[in-house]
Amino acid sequence: MTQDTVVLVEHADGKIDSITLQLLAAGRKLAAALGGKVAALAIGHRLDGISAALQGFGMDKIFLVDDPAVAAAAGEAQAWVISQVARQLDPRIILVGYSLIGMELTPAIAVHLGMNALTNCVNLDIRDGAVIVTRPVFDNTQHTEIIVDANDAAVIALQKGAFAPIEPSSHVTPIESISIEVENIPARSRLMATSSEPAGAVDITKAEVVVSVGRGIGSEEKIAVIADLADALGGVLACSRPVVDVGWLPRERQVGASGKSVTPKVYIACGISGAIQHLTGMRESGRIIAINKDPNAPIFQVAHFGVVGDLFEIVPALTQAAKALRG
Repeated sequence: MTQDTVVLVEHADGKIDSITLQLLAAGRKLAAALGGKVAALAIGHRLDGISAALQGFGMDKIFLVDDPAVAAAAGEAQAWVISQVARQLDPRIILVGYSLIGMELTPAIAVHLGMNALTNCVNLDIRDGAVIVTRPVFDNTQHTEIIVDANDAAVIALQKGAFAPIEPSSHVTPIESISIEVENIPARSRLMATSSEPAGAVDITKAEVVVSVGRGIGSEEKIAVIADLADALGGVLACSRPVVDVGWLPRERQVGASGKSVTPKVYIACGISGAIQHLTGMRESGRIIAINKDPNAPIFQVAHFGVVGDLFEIVPALTQAAKALRG
């Protein structure tokens, strides 16, 4: 086992997800402390654009598995391909984004390689050769540290926003293509088709101001209070998954792991406790403002500004102030 780190590149439609650049920052931190190297691994098809976009982001090498069969394979088969590459590279740490993709791949890769699987992680550090991973427990109200000893290896899935993206440089990274026999991948599932969700009337991903409502609103009728604030700020109304599950707002408004990821200049969370599934979709916002009556709500851990109190007193006052400022 080397002291190297492999970062799994998450990409779609020819674009690299921002979580990959965050993982590369974490990889460089590991390399500096452990003395190993950092490699990026991208699998899929037509990866020339992906490999070019990765240049200058701190890797010692870029590995590509470019095969249409891999791109069309289900997660089970892709995990097998990744594990075959990892066996050749023999890294100590494999970094994966804690996304819908990472949630599926992380445990499967770890099982194939006989490595530890650590998911939903928010930080990692190094002490005396051991990798210390931090992850939330008890519904995000507490954090625990897990030690990966110097002789152990692990697949670690990091939350989006756990690290700031690595800064680009002019360094040119060598690229190596790896051929994996994919014709007879051992898999019990296969990808039948892919489809895109129909575009709705509102695209919350393009808004500069997002005002989001959670289950704490109490009833569907009260959503109008939050919608008024969104209108007054020139923003859009969004929500957490429980609001969609009960039918109060359409799914096109949902922020989170199973909804949409947003990066507005301002994100206002009203009555949202802050489950990890929701935080995944909004923690890269420029300014996060949380309003919640529970001072221990996990949303306050990522908020830049927090207000503890009754949102039915606070939100109307904010709405009035916003309208006054806009004339």
